[in-house]
Amino acid sequence: MGLNRALAARLAEERLAEWRGLDYARWRLMLDDNETREVIAEDGKRYSVVSSGLDDGDGRIRMSVAVDDGGWSAFSPLTQAEIMRPDGSLLD
Repeated sequence: MGLNRALAARLAEERLAEWRGLDYARWRLMLDDNETREVIAEDGKRYSVVSSGLDDGDGRIRMSVAVDDGGWSAFSPLTQAEIMRPDGSLLD
């Protein structure tokens, strides 16, 4: 059975929501910082939630989240991202 994409998307969204509460200065501090969380979801499977901050150019910062269940999805995880401008607004 493959990756539960709806559940993986929810896990990614939860991680991104944590970042939305932070200001631009905090996002800058997380550049080039990678974090991996192991999460047991309600389906009983273990998911890896990998997050990282990258300089996206012109002062923008991209926060990316990749979620996989350790199976084949590890080769092609579900990914989501947010981009913050230097003024603290999020790119739509």
